[in-house]
Amino acid sequence: MPIHPLITTERTYLCTPDTLEFAQIRKLDSDPEILKYITGGKTRSESESKDWISKRLSEYQTDGYGLMPAYLKENDAFIGWGGLKRLDQTDKIEVGYRFDKPYWGQGFATEITKAVVKYAQEKLGITQLVAVTDLDNTASQKVLIKCGFQNLGQAHYYNNDVLYFELNM
Repeated sequence: MPIHPLITTERTYLCTPDTLEFAQIRKLDSDPEILKYITGGKTRSESESKDWISKRLSEYQTDGYGLMPAYLKENDAFIGWGGLKRLDQTDKIEVGYRFDKPYWGQGFATEITKAVVKYAQEKLGITQLVAVTDLDNTASQKVLIKCGFQNLGQAHYYNNDVLYFELNM
């Protein structure tokens, strides 16, 4: 475990966005199943992955928060990422996450999202968070509801129809 993880949970820790490694994101960006509800299953090229990381780093430097790599405490295995970013074309702050398939269905999304919400409120003074999911992504919708988000219905972000969620703290 790094000396100073930014967020810790019972089973995981998250590090600052500037520690994201290309190989970590590339693994997630190369799997159509992981991207099913993000890009419709279209994998990203190496260049697109590099651009994605660059954009996340720029956001972190500008906003002071971002999408953070997540690791298991027990063995330091990279499991995915979670964190905060600006919602598409808005000033609203969005919670997001993406995990490698071996870690699906084990409660990591809920555990990490709850910790990110707590961090946003207690450390950053954020009073409202939003999230969006693909209309068919019932697993993520359940995670957001467990974390206290309210489903406000259908909206259009990232060039897609999505379900829009808000959490007022």
